Amino acid sequence: MLTLEDLRKDKDIEMLIQRADHYLENLGFTDHGTDHVEEVSSRCRMIAEKLNFTPEDIEIVSIAGYLHDIGNVTGRKHHSIAGSVMAFQLLREKYMDMESITKIVTAIANHDEYAGEVTDIYSAVLIIADKSDVRQTRVRVKDANEFDIHDRVNYAVRHSEVIVIEATKEIWLNLSIDTQSSNVMDYFEIFLKRMLMCKEATKKLGHVFHLKINDSVLY
Repeated sequence: MLTLEDLRKDKDIEMLIQRADHYLENLGFTDHGTDHVEEVSSRCRMIAEKLNFTPEDIEIVSIAGYLHDIGNVTGRKHHSIAGSVMAFQLLREKYMDMESITKIVTAIANHDEYAGEVTDIYSAVLIIADKSDVRQTRVRVKDANEFDIHDRVNYAVRHSEVIVIEATKEIWLNLSIDTQSSNVMDYFEIFLKRMLMCKEATKKLGHVFHLKINDSVLY
């Protein structure tokens, strides 16, 4: 079976990730490059392992996490659909079996909070992994006076962690936010839709979603 490690060695995929991120950088977006996709892929793997996915399914969600943002190379709007089509072609050329490909491309196609749907366990894992990656190191702008609200919120997040508690069927997103840099309401202004999507994704996995910011359990 094609593995994540195989794709990490692929220079064409590396270029796609870099150029997609370059496009977003020019539009003023936070980091969506290698650091982001590696983090999302790692979170996908962790969640899948905690939920006792098969080794094959763990690899599938890890690959979906790694490829999920390549569609940004065509533009931000509908990037999830573009990325799914591109991933289909790439993986087909590498002779991955069709069943695995369909799981990956469906997850990629549905990870965007404005157009996606939580369709299966693979899309659910990718959504949680992607939407939880909020952190200071994703901010590109060096001057805090030039921060927009996305920069302020990401810069304020000192720690972001997804915790899966299989015994009680809970998935927690724990955030540590510096309220001097950004208040909690700023977080909800831009991330409420994402958190609601995480709630639906967690439900698809048979678990209950909880959000903790600093010392407060908000959901």
